[in-house]
Amino acid sequence: MRFQVINEQLASGLRKGIIGIALVLFFGTMGYRMIEGWNWLDSFYMTVITVSTVGIMEVHPLSDAGRLFTSLLIFGGVGVMAYCLTRLAEFMFQRSITNVFGRRTMMKKIAQMKQHAIICGYGRTGMRVVAELQAANKPFVVIEENEEVVKRMLELGIPHIPGDATEEETLEAAQICEADALVAALDSDAENLFLTLTASGLCRNLRVIARVHDPDNSRKFRKAGAHRVVSPISTGANQIAQLLTRPSVVDLIELVTTDKSIALQVFEHSIEEDSDMLGKTLSEARVRQTLGSMVIAVKHRDGTTAFDPGPQTKLNLGDTLVAIRQSDAGEQTL
Repeated sequence: MRFQVINEQLASGLRKGIIGIALVLFFGTMGYRMIEGWNWLDSFYMTVITVSTVGIMEVHPLSDAGRLFTSLLIFGGVGVMAYCLTRLAEFMFQRSITNVFGRRTMMKKIAQMKQHAIICGYGRTGMRVVAELQAANKPFVVIEENEEVVKRMLELGIPHIPGDATEEETLEAAQICEADALVAALDSDAENLFLTLTASGLCRNLRVIARVHDPDNSRKFRKAGAHRVVSPISTGANQIAQLLTRPSVVDLIELVTTDKSIALQVFEHSIEEDSDMLGKTLSEARVRQTLGSMVIAVKHRDGTTAFDPGPQTKLNLGDTLVAIRQSDAGEQTL
């Protein structure tokens, strides 16, 4: 943040210097035009060689008034030029320093990350995912090889690693074995499939969420190790169908999950070894009193999900409660 403020100040000074040079050239050209009666080109050329102090001889002989005007133009023009060049040098130097130290700080931060998400690709999907993770305060790192996109992320302060996400070295730099999940959101299904294979091979327990352009490729991704496969085409079509058949239900879900003004929160709570709920039923665990929420589903360790579980549903190690409650600090917002 400090470097950003300094850069803004230097950029402001640079803009003022450029405006100053433009004004000097304008008034110089107008002055020679009015005092000496020269044409526009000669007036502009005389102004340029005067303020740049190159020492070229005069375009035409000067009158006394013209010599006095030239003297004043030299003092004013040289001062403005010196100011602008100084600001330009400071701006370039400061940007270089900011990039070096900013990169080092970011890499140290990434090296210390645990239980974070790795977003591969900062396109339209990647940008939306990053925005949601930032809103949820979940740590993440983006892998992107497009230089222009990398520069934009650096300016925005987004944790990232420049490089090819399908390369093992790049994934290891993103601390893949310490990560909680990886999102494959590259440009093509072929790249995402190869990324899924590579990531699954490096870390078996990593949750891989892959985006597919062609829904027919979903089976290939699951065989490659993807835990979830998301097809924007299928998802969009399903949502349209739901809006046509059950619009009120869809509206309610969207309000609860996306509208920040709604005081309801859907969240997850994992049953760990030190959990007081371990081995108890929902009734015995008193979830409503403990978490202040209503359980709407239980995701078991074997992958099955019990929706609207009864009070006698037993909670085992590795189970995950999906609950809804008033908006307070939760375990993990869905």
